[in-house]
Amino acid sequence: MHERYCGSKMADNGRQQLASRKMLVRALLAFAVLSTLILPVSVAEAHVSLRVEDEGLSFPASGTGGTFHAAGATVPHQRELPVTVTAGEEFEVTVTFAAPADGFHAIGLTDVVPAGWKVSVDLARTEPQAILAHTPEPEEAVYIWMGPFAEGAEFTAVYKVMVPVDAMLGTYIFGGSLEYYVEPFPAPSYWATATGDIEVQVIDAMVATIAGIAGVIKEVDGGILPGAAVILYRNGQPIANAISDEHGNYALAVPGFGDYDLVASKRGFRDETQSISVTAPITRLLDFAGDHGLIPNAPSRPYVLACVNLWQLDDPSLQLSTSRLLDVISASKYPSG
Repeated sequence: MHERYCGSKMADNGRQQLASRKMLVRALLAFAVLSTLILPVSVAEAHVSLRVEDEGLSFPASGTGGTFHAAGATVPHQRELPVTVTAGEEFEVTVTFAAPADGFHAIGLTDVVPAGWKVSVDLARTEPQAILAHTPEPEEAVYIWMGPFAEGAEFTAVYKVMVPVDAMLGTYIFGGSLEYYVEPFPAPSYWATATGDIEVQVIDAMVATIAGIAGVIKEVDGGILPGAAVILYRNGQPIANAISDEHGNYALAVPGFGDYDLVASKRGFRDETQSISVTAPITRLLDFAGDHGLIPNAPSRPYVLACVNLWQLDDPSLQLSTSRLLDVISASKYPSG
């Protein structure tokens, strides 16, 4: 009950922050529009206007010959961040969206992170480059782009978030809004839309490290391979390793969530690489067998025939793909050291 109450309060705090700070973002956008000299045309000349219609906002989109209705419309938007984080961790958030119509003279993005979490922004990590990227509050990432922009124009912003070292375990809410401005003078009219909430869970740092990868290492013909080495790589750097036992089994610990590459190797065989994404504190199974089994550098003719027979078996789990079988035959004809 306590956790549910904490989660509800965390969500309420995020929404209240966003609502209370909209005026600041509007003022910043208005200032940016009014102070920019690249948009000297009047509203009439640009054929762009904004009006209230049936409790929703709409405007004739310049160059499209139609009217864009904001009421009930959704803007393509995506916010990417980890599913789980730990106290004291720093991570990145990537926000992407597209302009829903032609003729916007300015676009503003505000993203709000949980209370007490610290945001840092970098103007260089925007595409196209924004004219402003700042944090008016420690929990806010604010960006402004100057247009005009065509319908479908894509935008990206990447910012960093630091989780407090004393953050309580539980679920936290990220929220935000987009504001589209269509009048450069005298006071920009705009349409604002929420970008939707997304959750991130703070978990115990000890739990986050209790993840692993385990499996069996075999030859491509099905024979087990004891004494094979498995090396775990992240971003090209080796971070863990293990040796398969007499039954070909291996197991290794994973130091955190993320994307990894595993390379299995044994003297006299070609290396085999597989990729895996670790997103939860569990042990993932990853076998080097079948199509991912190791191929001898110079397999004998009986070995190749054994692989062909394996490929022809009725059991799909034992079959080798045509490309993998060709790899075996190629290795027998063109052995490598």
